Amino acid sequence: MKIGELAERSGIPASTIRYYEREGLLPKAQRGANSYRVYQNGTLERLDLIQLGQRLGFSLDAIRTVMALQGDALKDALLGKLETRLEEIDRLRAVLDAQRRSVVEAKERVQAARDQGVCAVEAAWAG
Repeated sequence: MKIGELAERSGIPASTIRYYEREGLLPKAQRGANSYRVYQNGTLERLDLIQLGQRLGFSLDAIRTVMALQGDALKDALLGKLETRLEEIDRLRAVLDAQRRSVVEAKERVQAARDQGVCAVEAAWAG
């Protein structure tokens, strides 16, 4: 299929598809007699995998590394990357939870200061 059809079917702009190809995330497309890029049917599935990887928070380098593997090495690397990503998410959640608690506490101090007629700015940063 030509790049326009691939872009339409995948929902990914043709410029992004060309970028993925330049970056080695997609195999080089064959060229037709008219010099247009011609992609194999498996390219659509590969684009879906790239998009899934990005939605899960993986960098293009990480996606490229995993997609270069095959068989058990692919499965092992994928499982390892997913486990690492889960650990990163857990660390981020802990940071965000702590920040949320701090914001709630600051809000409560400001509200109490406001109710008492005290300077709300000083109350927000106190503690």
